[in-house]
Amino acid sequence: MGAIAVSRREEQQIQRLCKELNIPTKSGLIRVALEALEKKTEEERLRREIQASVRRCAAADREENRKLFPAGVARRVPGE
Repeated sequence: MGAIAVSRREEQQIQRLCKELNIPTKSGLIRVALEALEKKTEEERLRREIQASVRRCAAADREENRKLFPAGVARRVPGE
């Protein structure tokens, strides 16, 4: 892979992060950043899947409750 053009500000940010994180090379910093982005992306995908599942289950639960509600209502039996 070839060189990546970055602005002066981005170059300073890279140098600052390398020092702060004790990473000796730019490529090492990029590897760490890619791993962090990959993890964040995976967590976000999992969060969306869980939310979709919860919505599906909630809809099914509401439908089941709607069907069961009449059976759970106490009724007064005439003559008692």
